[in-house]
Amino acid sequence: MKKLLLAVIVPVLLFSLVAAGCESSFDLAARKRAAAGDVAQATTAEMTAMTGVDSKVEGIFMSSDGLTGAVVVKITAKDPKVSLLWAKIQVSLKDAKGNEVGTNNLAGALPVLIHLSSLPKGGEAYYVNDQIILSGTPTTADVIVDGVPATVAIPKNLAVSKVQLVADPNLGKSWTTTVTNDSGVRQETIIVQAIVRKGDKVVGTGTAIINGLDADASATVTGYFIGSSDGEVTVIAPPSNGPGGAGAEPEAPAGGGAGSTTGGSTPTAPAMTLQIN
Repeated sequence: MKKLLLAVIVPVLLFSLVAAGCESSFDLAARKRAAAGDVAQATTAEMTAMTGVDSKVEGIFMSSDGLTGAVVVKITAKDPKVSLLWAKIQVSLKDAKGNEVGTNNLAGALPVLIHLSSLPKGGEAYYVNDQIILSGTPTTADVIVDGVPATVAIPKNLAVSKVQLVADPNLGKSWTTTVTNDSGVRQETIIVQAIVRKGDKVVGTGTAIINGLDADASATVTGYFIGSSDGEVTVIAPPSNGPGGAGAEPEAPAGGGAGSTTGGSTPTAPAMTLQIN
């Protein structure tokens, strides 16, 4: 079994305060557009709301400097026959007056920021994004899920090891876990999601991204929290690919995993929880 230690990239506006040389998903998208020249004209993704699913915003958070936002959205299949794989999703964060102060659907945004990994048939899943650039204080969010029911079987959530927490003097607590791709197929993009709850309330979140992981391979990732890190931490690693490679497009060469950032056949899939006091 392969084990890969992945680098950590937290949201650029937060991380740049304490370290240099790291690149956010937004920076990476801009660099790719610049390299492509005038041939690639970046636009926002077209979104059309689909039927058959419900979305519920369970948490909206701001980084300590107020420049970066995070959102946790619960997606539920209303139809027991509906499942999704790598469906587009748009989140628009609004302030108290209803003005948009941040969105994931920016011109040229990387696919990882505007896609829901998967939704098991008749079940539920989460979309977590901790890299939304803010121009104000968000209080509500509008969500559009754009997809069609999947035509392949959705693997269960990938196996995750016990969550380890480490205090960081600059960035607060970080979380680390090892993800094993037990889906039987290569996963091109794994959005590892940490969700912190106190009782029924979501109080914090964070993500780490694995770009490319073969079947039966493992990768260790680290992420940071936006919002509170005190409570019950659940880490989920939903699949983004099904049989035959359906789903997310390749971002890394076959055989490994590179890069992390700071996030089935059954509705109940593996997750690891840890109670923090």
